Amino acid sequence: MENAEVEAAEAEVLEITRQMLNAMYTGDPEVHRRHSAEDMSSCEWYIAPQRIDGLEFHLKLIEGGGNGTAGRLDMLTPRVQIYGDTAIVNYTLLKTSFGSESLPPQFATMNETRVFVKLEGIWKMVHLHKSPT
Repeated sequence: MENAEVEAAEAEVLEITRQMLNAMYTGDPEVHRRHSAEDMSSCEWYIAPQRIDGLEFHLKLIEGGGNGTAGRLDMLTPRVQIYGDTAIVNYTLLKTSFGSESLPPQFATMNETRVFVKLEGIWKMVHLHKSPT
């Protein structure tokens, strides 16, 4: 891949990642359906102590309200690595929740890694790993 192609792929995968994050907090399963492989796997320490296989789990989670609400989501120090038709996205997610005027904002962080593969011209997430910061 040429540098311009790599930069375009990095920007595209980063934007898809942002869309997927927002979809988890706005209850939009179609974004995940469009950009996840049916046989995806995930390791999410706060959900289960073992790997979760399949897209269906995440679609049901999103349809049931996703990860709740977030006043703001930030991807800190995102890094995208492109290897042909494979992309790895790694970042620290900062979730800010705003309470009432009398309560200060609440913050939560976790490290996330997403692995994408370009299938039939579309970037699809094949693995998601989350760990505490």
